[in-house]
Amino acid sequence: MQPNGGLSTRNKIIEMAEAMRSVGDGCTKDDLLLKGFTERQINIFGLKATELATVMASAA
Repeated sequence: MQPNGGLSTRNKIIEMAEAMRSVGDGCTKDDLLLKGFTERQINIFGLKATELATVMASAA
């Protein structure tokens, strides 16, 4: 995985952000683990996915 670029990285961040939105406020690491993300993915992409989920939620 490339934490700073690449199509795969962008897709994983988008996928994680959508998962966060589906869980809603208070989404936790455990929620993401249950959605199929690994601890490594959460650690690498979690902050960017959180930022994106916030933007997506405010745009809706």
